[in-house]
Amino acid sequence: MSTDLPPPPVEVVLPDGQAVRGRLHERRQTEDGWLYRVGVVLWQAPDPDHPEPGEYVAWMPSAAVRPLTGADYALVPTTRLRRDIPAPPVRRVEPATAWRVEYERHRADREVQRSTVHRADCWSIRGRYEEITDEREARAAMARTSARGCILCGTDQSLAA
Repeated sequence: MSTDLPPPPVEVVLPDGQAVRGRLHERRQTEDGWLYRVGVVLWQAPDPDHPEPGEYVAWMPSAAVRPLTGADYALVPTTRLRRDIPAPPVRRVEPATAWRVEYERHRADREVQRSTVHRADCWSIRGRYEEITDEREARAAMARTSARGCILCGTDQSLAA
């Protein structure tokens, strides 16, 4: 996959029926159908006192992975079994036209407030945010101290300097 673009988003259906957003890293065709290598961000705790988000990547059956409207899967590395079997459908990602800067809660004694820049349509925004409609302002928000881009909607790479 191109290093300039994040892996495209997909919906992942977990074994218990929950649906979460993931990223499609690779796809492979087998005799039984397609397998998808998908990453899902979960909590991990290398240090039990400081849990942090980390990506869990695994191969999943096609029944557990659903494409999202507007996502572009054309650059996903694909291994086909035979030439006569058609590739999965190709979709294009619509460029972002608005972003949201989410401000994270922090302890009162901390001077620096952390923020995360998301696409306006990102599902992971949970807290207080400011809407931005200018890409230059979104890039400036990413350049602030203690700011980061969202790994789920791809602003960590699409707005990186």
